[in-house]
Amino acid sequence: MLRRLRRALRRRMFERKLASLPALLERARIAEAEAAASEALGIGEEVFGAEAAELTTPLYVMAAARLSAGRTEDALAACARAIRIAEALAGAPTEPRLPKLYELAAAIHERAGRLDETTRLYRRLLAGYERMRSPDEAAIADVAGRLGLLLGKQKQAAEAELLLARALTTTERVFGARSRPAAEALYNLGTVLAAAGRRDDAARSLRRAIGILTEGDARADRGILALAQHNLATLVEAEGRADEAEDLYRRALDAHAGATRVDPPEMRPTLVRLGNLLEAKGRVDEAIPLYDHALSLAEADLGPDHEVTRGIRAFREAAARRKSPPAC
Repeated sequence: MLRRLRRALRRRMFERKLASLPALLERARIAEAEAAASEALGIGEEVFGAEAAELTTPLYVMAAARLSAGRTEDALAACARAIRIAEALAGAPTEPRLPKLYELAAAIHERAGRLDETTRLYRRLLAGYERMRSPDEAAIADVAGRLGLLLGKQKQAAEAELLLARALTTTERVFGARSRPAAEALYNLGTVLAAAGRRDDAARSLRRAIGILTEGDARADRGILALAQHNLATLVEAEGRADEAEDLYRRALDAHAGATRVDPPEMRPTLVRLGNLLEAKGRVDEAIPLYDHALSLAEADLGPDHEVTRGIRAFREAAARRKSPPAC
């Protein structure tokens, strides 16, 4: 009787701990989330056993918290254990716990720079979604898009384009051709096409994305709008259309400034490219403040000795020498 009562009390404590975990992660209280997940895991092992399905949730939260803290190997250990439990229970990748676990494992491997393993996991996840009796088309589009971007980074352009085109078609069917998800899919496709040297096709995709994103004024859309405008600017600049490129770079900076209360690190490349363009036009006085801004962002984000920071500093110093008259 006492054992049953103790077990029931411990089970309730486990459930209360689990209920607290999502809020801790959402509020970015990482250390508290990991500690609470660890405590829930210990209780769960005591109540349910070391291989119980109930353990996957605290293990997932532990892994997510550790990833947020930059502890990739510790995160992978917790995530791998959760995956082993879920796979053993399911015997197939359609087990409902597995998609989120595979996504988290892929994020951990990607953060650690292991793109081959990340790609393998996304392929496995996509195959699992496709085998479901009632496939989640939104999830399939998301995973196909992520896999396409990864393959694009690995210079596997043909397969990347096919996957991103599939992601776009599915996204348009699920959310609509003028939706924010469709704009993001167009941006992703355009980015990979540009990297593969398909400038005209890339520009068309990016212009379509920009057209959708400029229809509204939602703050959440401005970050991706800025990136699309920047990428399109690099394409038109390469074709010699300097004035159009300058306008796009400036619009990208405005979008970045409207996306967050503080200037994001993603603004840095646009500041540098616009500075380079203005220098090429002979407008050195306008370029120097842009380099200064980019330099301050780089120093805050990467540190004063990072190669990117040093490169921006070199641009700034070269521009200052061009501005200063030669000594007599």
